Amino acid sequence: MSGLWIEVDLDAVKFNYGQVVSRLSPGSRCMAVVKADAYGLGAPEVARALEQAGCEAFAVTSVAEGIVLRENGIQGLILVLGPSDPQEWPAAVRAGLSLTIAAAAAITELEKISAVSGREAFVHLKLESGMGRTGLWPEDIAPTARALTEAAWVQASGIYTHFSRAAQRDERYTRKQYEKFCQGVAQFAALGIEPAWRHVCNSAAFLDYPAWHHDFVRIGTLLIGHYPQPAFRPFLPLKDPWRAKSRIQYVRQAPKGTCVGYQSLYKTRRDTELAVIFAGYADGFGVEPHMTPQGFFDLCKVVLKNIAACCGVFLGREKVTLKGRAIRVAGKIGMQLTVLDVGVGTCQVGDEVEVPLRRTLANPRLPRKYWEDGRRIGERRLREEFYPAEPERSDAEGEETGR
Repeated sequence: MSGLWIEVDLDAVKFNYGQVVSRLSPGSRCMAVVKADAYGLGAPEVARALEQAGCEAFAVTSVAEGIVLRENGIQGLILVLGPSDPQEWPAAVRAGLSLTIAAAAAITELEKISAVSGREAFVHLKLESGMGRTGLWPEDIAPTARALTEAAWVQASGIYTHFSRAAQRDERYTRKQYEKFCQGVAQFAALGIEPAWRHVCNSAAFLDYPAWHHDFVRIGTLLIGHYPQPAFRPFLPLKDPWRAKSRIQYVRQAPKGTCVGYQSLYKTRRDTELAVIFAGYADGFGVEPHMTPQGFFDLCKVVLKNIAACCGVFLGREKVTLKGRAIRVAGKIGMQLTVLDVGVGTCQVGDEVEVPLRRTLANPRLPRKYWEDGRRIGERRLREEFYPAEPERSDAEGEETGR
């Protein structure tokens, strides 16, 4: 029996894409963001399904991610959002990837590479407007425009920026960023550089600022069935394409007062049955990203959750679903095995359990099983292109790290 796996409903992904398209402003298109292996769902599989649904543009973080899409037959525009190494550019040009440019010197180097290959390179200019990560600052615009004017093999086909507080619905800051973007576009235009495509909206801005849809909107979160935050939920219906599942491997009766798990933090309150599943924090179960509290109320929730944990009460995601019922974890989640307090006579070995794994924190080595048109269409194991194996270490290194 399989221990733990993930089922991906591609019909749900296509449904969410249709919801996004239905709200696009006239003339705009959806650029599907499939970075980080499509948030853990599987970039080639998700991109292929979206392309079948009519999607013509995709965005990834790295050149390697873009090349994987091309190798899997994706034909549309593929934009690399993150910074890239010049050593990757020959392969990127051959694959027809569009690179993000955030420095004038990159144009000069890319011109040399494209001239040697005899293939024109298409780039998108990223303007720094308040994210503080990568992008062209105002003083970079003139030299970048000059480099583009002198280039024969590099063409700027797009220009964009990225909003940092759209999901928090910080309208003042977001509008300030948009004003800076417009100023940058005007500066480039005055210098003779006018890219055909503009795009600024992520999922949150797409919902809040329809006037800014321009030529593309970059959508990732909404396509995988998540809202940027709960306040956006009424805007459009979404379907969740992700289900992580395990099977009950072992069941035993336990009398009232039985201690369970590491540190004996959990004690049964009645005669019950304990079930063991293959799922643990090595798989991403119970693992949470470190988030900065957004305001006093959010801080109170974080503090309350930690106080409850000290008392043996685990709030939050540490529940699974068995036959439609929420079942709590008995004690601490283990590395690969977790115990459930299931009650008497409710399950047997082999029963399926749905496990709440965050998409981007789920172990990439878990198999993904794909469903489309109501039937299973395939299974995929780890893609080394996205998640390379860890380098081998010497015995000395192993000893130092406690291997």
